[in-house]
Amino acid sequence: MGISIIESTQSGFQWVADRVWKVEHAFERANASGVKASSARMRIFCILVGMTVAYVCLAGFAARGSLQGRGQIAALTGEPNARAQLVDRNGQLLATDVNDYSLFVDPNDMTGDDRSLVRRALLQIFPDLPRDQIDKPFKMNRRLLLTNNIKAAKRDEILNYGLPGISFEAVRVRDYPLANTGSAYIGMTQRGGEGMSGAEKALQDQIAANAATDQPVTLAMDLRIQGTLENEMRAMAVAQRAQSAIGIVTNVRTGEVLALASWPDFDLNRPGAFSDADRRNHAAVDRYELGSIFKVISISVGLDTGTTSLASVYDGRQPLKLGNRLIHDEHASSELLSLTDVFIKSSNIGTSRVALDVGATAMTRYYEALGLFRSADIELTEPASPLLPSRWSDSSLASSAFGQGMAITPLSFIEAANATLNGGYLRPLTIKKYDGHSPLPGTQVFSAATSRTMLELMRQNVLKGTGTRANAPGLRVGGKTGTAQKPGNGRYTSEDVSSFLAVFPVDGPVDGDRYSVLVTFDSPQGAPESGGSRMGGPVAAPVAGHVIERIAPFVGVARKEDKFTGPGWDKAPIAAEDVTGDH
Repeated sequence: MGISIIESTQSGFQWVADRVWKVEHAFERANASGVKASSARMRIFCILVGMTVAYVCLAGFAARGSLQGRGQIAALTGEPNARAQLVDRNGQLLATDVNDYSLFVDPNDMTGDDRSLVRRALLQIFPDLPRDQIDKPFKMNRRLLLTNNIKAAKRDEILNYGLPGISFEAVRVRDYPLANTGSAYIGMTQRGGEGMSGAEKALQDQIAANAATDQPVTLAMDLRIQGTLENEMRAMAVAQRAQSAIGIVTNVRTGEVLALASWPDFDLNRPGAFSDADRRNHAAVDRYELGSIFKVISISVGLDTGTTSLASVYDGRQPLKLGNRLIHDEHASSELLSLTDVFIKSSNIGTSRVALDVGATAMTRYYEALGLFRSADIELTEPASPLLPSRWSDSSLASSAFGQGMAITPLSFIEAANATLNGGYLRPLTIKKYDGHSPLPGTQVFSAATSRTMLELMRQNVLKGTGTRANAPGLRVGGKTGTAQKPGNGRYTSEDVSSFLAVFPVDGPVDGDRYSVLVTFDSPQGAPESGGSRMGGPVAAPVAGHVIERIAPFVGVARKEDKFTGPGWDKAPIAAEDVTGDH
């Protein structure tokens, strides 16, 4: 293709040169024939204008052909199955259509000496290709495909050798400049162009439509936040030898998913080189009994129904007996507990009593209103439905209150938890950037007063409860730890799911911009970074804190003096940790 463009351009330039020669002699011919100079000048002027236009057009075609031949990264629009670029909320490129190349060898375009030279060159250029594969075109003496999926830079390198009998054919493919970054969020496509997962599948229609107008599709992702979350989460997951890890950062007011990380991750440009487990979006597909981070929801329901308040007191001196079952606190304090103590000491006994006072009818009505009886409300197609108790007895109600007996996806949890942090509104999560002025969808589930109280309780937990390792000075972080035993084979195993739910800043208008950070590690094994612990406080809380430290400037949260004086702020710090299991 490149040779034909050059040849046609050269013949065009020759045509222009011939016409210029004729113009140069036009005056002589005019004088010799007696034609008036003014008439000749006008004709010559017209000829010059015409030739100038022709020259510009030829130069333009030559430049265009050269750029296309060099395989520049650009959106390939106007072609069947073309896809628009994906960009993050700040316009950073995440995915685009580019040309890859297939290399063909034709021995008939080579002399006898050339064949030996070209064969030796191909062996050096492609040392990983089997020798038989390189020999095949020469043995069969006809044009054959040697290899494909050659990037533009590699093609240019091969062209520079000037090897005869070598040609390329372009194939449009989807390219992901950042490879592994955001792999679960961005998703991948089939070779035919259809989206297979992530945003590529969820926004298929918009991506196809925007390709026709060469307009990118903008995601809610902030690439800086995505990279930070993946970096911090991966480091702890590797240190802990975890089975998998999940991270989600959202704006609780708008529902925008600013980052979504699933580890292990994979290279979007080479998905076939990775296992199904690596390509799995654990945040959307995996269902967990999430443990005590669920207490954020159950305590909120108790506050909102009026069945509990900060003045309420619960008896934690004895295990709670429900039929033949006893519910214990992992770190039994054997004391009367205020609601604040129930939360920051993560009392299973106290939280169960809160749920029982609410009752199964009211509690499950809130669960349903928070979307916990369905898959997460988000454009992604992957989210799984929850696993729920077959019936809501006192025992199953109490278990659900401290995050046991009901398995949900992290996306479902963060959607519901955000309603406790944004003034009480359940809003769908979104992977699309919010335009800043459209009405936000949502249903009010909690009162603004309930939301404000939960923000205060979460701040206290970071100041002096189980979440102290997530504190980021000056950024007013709140949070809740969770460590749940994993079920398996009809019983609870020795493996844990360790989590932390953070929110910042806890101050400001209750319905203002603030950000939730959820970090979950499946089956951590203990590491020096957590003092050998596998619990949510030492494992997940520091990761959330480090993420918040790094992303605060990106979301415009400035450090300032913390003047928090919420209920119980002057109590001495405690160092409890929560574990939920079959107690």
